[in-house]
Amino acid sequence: MSERWVDAFNVIHRLPRLAALLETNPGECRARFLEALAPLALRSREQWTVVFDGPQRAVERAPGRLCVVTAPDADGWILAALARHPQPGEVTIVTSDERDIGGPARARGARVMAADELVAALERRRRRREAPSADAAAEKPEAPNEEEVRYWLERFGAGDADRADSRGDADGADGDGTDATS
Repeated sequence: MSERWVDAFNVIHRLPRLAALLETNPGECRARFLEALAPLALRSREQWTVVFDGPQRAVERAPGRLCVVTAPDADGWILAALARHPQPGEVTIVTSDERDIGGPARARGARVMAADELVAALERRRRRREAPSADAAAEKPEAPNEEEVRYWLERFGAGDADRADSRGDADGADGDGTDATS
């Protein structure tokens, strides 16, 4: 599976709304950035790793195909992980730091995507979401794909519906349309 590794702050600093939020509320900035990336990651069919600079934390999972890494030096983490990767040609690094990350990543066989390309994709998606539709009141939300459904079922469990299904009476009926408890 192809992978995309994002130098998070490198991209965030190119998004004016998030860059401003980073100054006042870094945690909220991080959450919004991951929310914005999740749909792109799901559609890409790639595993995305988002690397933040900060105190070392355990690797986190986020919805969809996002894996979140926090390391004291995101650039160093990216290059070290790329050096250990068995197939660096399957990795695309998203950064605008050509000198410290882009060049060395290419030398190891990885592809490099300019941070501005990802910013443009995020901005297009934001504009589409914010644009009023002709029939906004009648629109239904997009149905979750299989991966999203699996994620949420793993996260919160299947609930009462699964237990009822396993008994064969999910709707309380005994198969002939009448309530079995009456």
